[in-house]
Amino acid sequence: MMTRMYLMMKYMNLIKHIMIVLTMVLPLASCAATPGNKYPLDAAYLRPEALDREMLALAQDPSGITKLHLLGFSSTYDLPIRALEIGNPQANRNVLIIGQHHGDEVIGVQIAIEFARQLVSQSQRQSGTSNLLSQFRFWIVPTINPEGYQEVCSGVYQWKRKNSTDTDHNGFYDVRVDGVDLNRNYPIFWKLDPVIQPDNLNYKGSSPASEREIQAIINLADKVQMEYAIFFHSSSTGIHSEKIFLPWHDVKDSKQAMEMEQIRRFADHYADLVPKDYKSGKYDVRSSYLSQVGNARNYFFHRYGTQAILVETGGINRGGVCVVHPDKKMLQAVVDKNVNALLKTFKASLNVAAE
Repeated sequence: MMTRMYLMMKYMNLIKHIMIVLTMVLPLASCAATPGNKYPLDAAYLRPEALDREMLALAQDPSGITKLHLLGFSSTYDLPIRALEIGNPQANRNVLIIGQHHGDEVIGVQIAIEFARQLVSQSQRQSGTSNLLSQFRFWIVPTINPEGYQEVCSGVYQWKRKNSTDTDHNGFYDVRVDGVDLNRNYPIFWKLDPVIQPDNLNYKGSSPASEREIQAIINLADKVQMEYAIFFHSSSTGIHSEKIFLPWHDVKDSKQAMEMEQIRRFADHYADLVPKDYKSGKYDVRSSYLSQVGNARNYFFHRYGTQAILVETGGINRGGVCVVHPDKKMLQAVVDKNVNALLKTFKASLNVAAE
């Protein structure tokens, strides 16, 4: 009897230990099976040289609706910053799309260039797109941070956010800490943005529009009145994942409040077309708790009256990781649904304008 009880206890202890091991191993197996960030980047991502070739090829399309513009050069290595202008030259409605401010946020570059491809390829065979291009000119800038993009694409540093400015002026470039956050360098709300050290990821620069990359965008915006502006980002921390952010505005200003209602409707339409990568539901639109800092959407809204939004791509997978460098399959899915949202939202805006 005692022997049987002893064996039973041994058996129960064995089962207990097996269950403990399983609770430790199964989550790890689940995480391992869940797609995550891939670095070096998948070959599906256009490297800088291939991106340049693609933009040149689109500009030479026989449809004649595309022009390639040199907007300026980067601050340290004089890398070109280019824009594709797609649409009827006589169209009086203009849209700016910037795929990337931060070097490690590479999904937006792919969205921007794929959107350009679709506009050109559909211009002659889809009446809806042809009508869209008769009324809009799209100014597509895949990246305004070619320095950061080059470093990330070449495998130098996966999380290179800023440009390559030697911000501590020690004569030595440290890829991990040097550089200016280009989405804090716009000349708006400068004194309201706290002063932080140059080695901070959000370092705004020595002065408003100190960086040539931002000067290039400002020069374009001064010449071309943008009705809409869309800026793509990716949240590596997951804090802002799959959200759309609006500009800061003064809730007591009735004119700004009315303009924000228009932007909100545009953003809601876009968000409703983009399902999340790993979870149920669609992108969220955030119009509260917005910062008075020198970012692109604040600058374009307050300086030019542009309907400006920021789209944060990159979903959080089952392992709790925010995937901003996905593999080829997930990258294509993210690109396709955002390009679809761009096309449908702007086509819908034609109907709104006609009413």
